[in-house]
Amino acid sequence: MKFKLEGFPSMVNYLSWVALEDGIITATRPDGGYWGERVKAGSNKAWLRLGDNTYKMQAEQITGAQHLDMMGQWAAKSGRTLDEALYEGSEPLREWEVFFWTPEQ
Repeated sequence: MKFKLEGFPSMVNYLSWVALEDGIITATRPDGGYWGERVKAGSNKAWLRLGDNTYKMQAEQITGAQHLDMMGQWAAKSGRTLDEALYEGSEPLREWEVFFWTPEQ
């Protein structure tokens, strides 16, 4: 899946994701990365591209108990547990930031 945030500068990212009935779970390292910080600062509108289809979406950062539930689903898709790192040098998945994307209202 690719996504492009609204605003300037425009940028396209590739994301790992998990689809739910009412939205899409994405996750990112808690390293102050550019797109995660923009979403947290209110630039939460984006276009998500799945195959040949593009969707106007909005993101919400997920915290608390729901964070571990959603991150657990994301970890399972990648074949890992919450206590494993995605790659050498990264944080355990339980520490990653989680965002939930739903169709823009």
